Amino acid sequence: MNEKEINVKERNKKENQKSFWKNFKENWLWVTIGFYIGITSMGWIEYFRGCFSLIEVVLPTFIGPIFLFGIFYIRKSKDQKVIMRLIIVIGGGLALGFPIFMSVNYILFVTSWAPFHEINAILRRILTILVILLSYGGAAYIMDKLGKKRDYRPFL
Repeated sequence: MNEKEINVKERNKKENQKSFWKNFKENWLWVTIGFYIGITSMGWIEYFRGCFSLIEVVLPTFIGPIFLFGIFYIRKSKDQKVIMRLIIVIGGGLALGFPIFMSVNYILFVTSWAPFHEINAILRRILTILVILLSYGGAAYIMDKLGKKRDYRPFL
């Protein structure tokens, strides 16, 4: 084959890939529904074979459509900025709050030189709840400030 034919084949291959992703982006809901049906069918087959318990199959069967409807609503909503703000603040607060909580908890309670190492159980529980609230609240505040700086656009 000559060089022109190779270039034409490469161009056609790239155009086919672009058209596939364009079709996928337009029909992502149908692809997702098909994936859900396949996964649910496999789950029920494994239940009847004895590999899964009933609760492991029933929960995804009923929660899956609710989850899919939620994703579809988020993508098509008029209040997408508010929804993105909620996702960034809540999701980021949870993701960032846990490491903050664990590190502060370790520093305040676990180490031998910690200031609250030898306190009674009631005071320890109160302080732990306070540390949880402050760490997750602080993480949510940090994510809100980062989101406001980016105008609540996704980080991807």
